[in-house]
Amino acid sequence: MEHQHSVEELKNIAKQLSCPESEHGIKTGEMMHANNIGMTNAAINALQLKSNETVLEIGHGNGGHIAQLLLKAENITYYGADISETMIAEAEKINQHYITNGKVHFQLSDGVTLPFENYMFDKVFTVNTIYFWPDASKYLNEIKRVLKPKGTLAICFADKTFMQNLPFTPYGFTLYEVKTVIDLLENAGFTIKDSIKKLEQVQSKTSGQVEREYYVVMAKA
Repeated sequence: MEHQHSVEELKNIAKQLSCPESEHGIKTGEMMHANNIGMTNAAINALQLKSNETVLEIGHGNGGHIAQLLLKAENITYYGADISETMIAEAEKINQHYITNGKVHFQLSDGVTLPFENYMFDKVFTVNTIYFWPDASKYLNEIKRVLKPKGTLAICFADKTFMQNLPFTPYGFTLYEVKTVIDLLENAGFTIKDSIKKLEQVQSKTSGQVEREYYVVMAKA
């Protein structure tokens, strides 16, 4: 018989997914890395990184994908901002070599503002974090502030119809249809470049293989 999660357990899963903490958080980070790698790669590929660019990722988790990102072009500088101290510590362990040679930098962030100077980044991307933004419009203004003029933002997220079938999303997730995200971006002064829809098979906690529909929305500052 399937284990039915209690409301308390579901709230805890939601909390760990938004901000993984402690031992449990390290495990959550590993699971998220495995579950998100398809979406992460899709977002990174969509960015079309070029030599000497500086890129910011919001919500990098354990950073298991960063070594691959650095291979996309010559001399990329990567910054990661995350609200979880646990995830930053894990990402620092995994990427120590790149931190030492100055290619990779991690910064604790509050999820509301970004601790970076204006016009610092050529590209910004984020995967599966939009559900947790307290105020999406304000946060997009912050992202636009740290992007260079004509810089590119890629937002990757799973479709609302897929997400609302997950038992933990009622607890602290804001779910989005692609049209809403596009409207938010345009209202924040971004120009939409592309919206890519993808389908992938993912392992569900409760019901074996399920199909996840997700989007990569590309916008220019």
